[in-house]
Amino acid sequence: MREGTRRQRAGRHASRVLTAAAAGACAVLLATGPAMADGFEAHTVDNSPCGGVGGVIDFVDYGPGAPGGGNNDDYTVIHDLCNDGHGVEGYAWLDGRYLGKHYDGNGYAGDPEVWDPFGNIQGKHLVGIKVCLVDGASDTSPSYCGSSQQQIDG
Repeated sequence: MREGTRRQRAGRHASRVLTAAAAGACAVLLATGPAMADGFEAHTVDNSPCGGVGGVIDFVDYGPGAPGGGNNDDYTVIHDLCNDGHGVEGYAWLDGRYLGKHYDGNGYAGDPEVWDPFGNIQGKHLVGIKVCLVDGASDTSPSYCGSSQQQIDG
């Protein structure tokens, strides 16, 4: 009986150690939470002529930026995911103020476009992004648009 009691105690001790380790890991994750990036994305609607998502715009709170440019804070990456001879256009807003648009006609095989209409955002702000399918950079009737907005910490 004593052997069984010892095993039970050992099992409870191991359980406590694992619980403490899990709690410690959670504390580390929670402690790093606010410092993590506030990135998010928007994509064109799934019923686009591409047979799915034709374009994506990512808001990157902090990352590698344009190739060769080094790390950057607060920018977008626009992806044209369709080899259809057309393109996608990304749009940006900061606190409801329109910042402009940027075209990516590189297709699925091409590189995405890195676009920084924001500069370095300081403090809490509302970032809005939108992406649409377009028939070239001068298309005045974008379609299959998708948008998203998120409060970021800067």
